[in-house]
Amino acid sequence: MIRCILFDRDGTLGALGDKRFPETFSPFCDIQKIFKKLQNNGYRVGIITNQSSIARGTAVGYDFEKEFLSYGVNVWKICPHDTPDQCDCRKPKSGLLIAAAKELNIPLSECLVVGDRLSDVQCAKNVGAQAALVLTGYGEKEKIEVLQRYPDLLILRRFDEIVNVL
Repeated sequence: MIRCILFDRDGTLGALGDKRFPETFSPFCDIQKIFKKLQNNGYRVGIITNQSSIARGTAVGYDFEKEFLSYGVNVWKICPHDTPDQCDCRKPKSGLLIAAAKELNIPLSECLVVGDRLSDVQCAKNVGAQAALVLTGYGEKEKIEVLQRYPDLLILRRFDEIVNVL
């Protein structure tokens, strides 16, 4: 049973014009409306996202909290590190997912991670959570590799399709 859906941001919920700058994010559709539908159906909704722009200094002054709260999320977690930092929160490691599930008091097995990268899928699979790949962002490019590793994985054209699948 799925009780919590955690979405990646960039490439999943919208496009990023320049990955160095979070303010270039452009949503694919009305995120707040989709999240509200999911919540009205009893799901907790959140965002887990790697944001190396923070570590690189190109996100100075950007208010992720304001953005995420405007969508009506129940929880959000950001990895502010870059790959060389070797932290426990940067996907494909599962620190963000574990922290979000703990905050919501929901078992990892009842969480679904929706993302556009193999790293999003691995983040979920590492700890027994469920995963779905969207074909936006890097999803189409990574689809073959992801399906070779996880042939039964749920594939969505866009994140908002999850409303019809659950």
